[in-house]
Amino acid sequence: MISFEHLTKRYGEATVVDDISFTVPSRTVTAIVGASGSGKSTLLRMVNRLVAPSSGRVCIDGEDIARIQPYMLRRRIGYTIQNYGLFPHYTVAENVATVPRLLGWPPARIEAKVDELLTLFRLDPGEFRNRFPHQLSGGQQQRVGVARALAAEPNILLMDEPFGALDPIIREKAQDDLKAIQSRFGTTLLLVTHDMEEAIRLADHIAVMEGGRLEQYAPPGEMLLHPATPLVEQLIGTSDKAFRVLSLVTLEAAAAPGPPPPGALPLPASLSLREALSELLWSRRNALAVIGDDGAPKGSVTLEAILRRAAGPEASQDGPAAERR
Repeated sequence: MISFEHLTKRYGEATVVDDISFTVPSRTVTAIVGASGSGKSTLLRMVNRLVAPSSGRVCIDGEDIARIQPYMLRRRIGYTIQNYGLFPHYTVAENVATVPRLLGWPPARIEAKVDELLTLFRLDPGEFRNRFPHQLSGGQQQRVGVARALAAEPNILLMDEPFGALDPIIREKAQDDLKAIQSRFGTTLLLVTHDMEEAIRLADHIAVMEGGRLEQYAPPGEMLLHPATPLVEQLIGTSDKAFRVLSLVTLEAAAAPGPPPPGALPLPASLSLREALSELLWSRRNALAVIGDDGAPKGSVTLEAILRRAAGPEASQDGPAAERR
């Protein structure tokens, strides 16, 4: 858990982070959204003490990070930036092994961890271990950067515009990879982005910043339905809002208990309500049976319930966290 308590950062007369307080729950994804100069990257860098606050404090699991030596703190926290920050004269394996070596891990453990992470990110160790960063595509460099950040098994991962340099198709795949990795490791992820769509797609909670101030901190569904300020409403936009709400809720989260009605369309529990709505309309059915990974039924969802969810305030109670349960 990361707690920001009345955090402020000033440079001379300029206040770039202005009395911000909120808490990031453990094992969740929080996106910090804002335009350039809103203070979002400064806020992120105060978590690993690359920037020192002027007042207030940051606590990790209740411990004030000001009491921890910076180099010790940074070895406990993964950190990636937009251009990945790979060392050009290191091979892929050497880049990934950077922090474990600093921590004094035995060579066999380091080698095993490098191979495990490269395999996890679909980079065959036999093919990629000895390559240099300039021999990789942008998407491959991004995966190596995240692998390096996760190599020492940190509880917290900080990411500053990690997908900004990727083209849209690669970016969407990289986002899916990140969601899967975060779910597998249970890492607390704090992500800076200027892209609200990216935040809605990835985050359990979103913090919107402007002029160093916190405009709103809420789950995506709540923010979509109840933007707290005109700026948040502008960032979210009004078009396609109902479908965006449906994309945040899985069938498993929305399923009503009990047997499905006769003729219900069977669909996987992991599908979003938006995907399910499309399937129902295409098949011209009025209900679906929710099927778990083990093939067992988990309840049912009606077409009427999906349409009600799109318009009703109960949608604000669900978010990407439900998709990972």
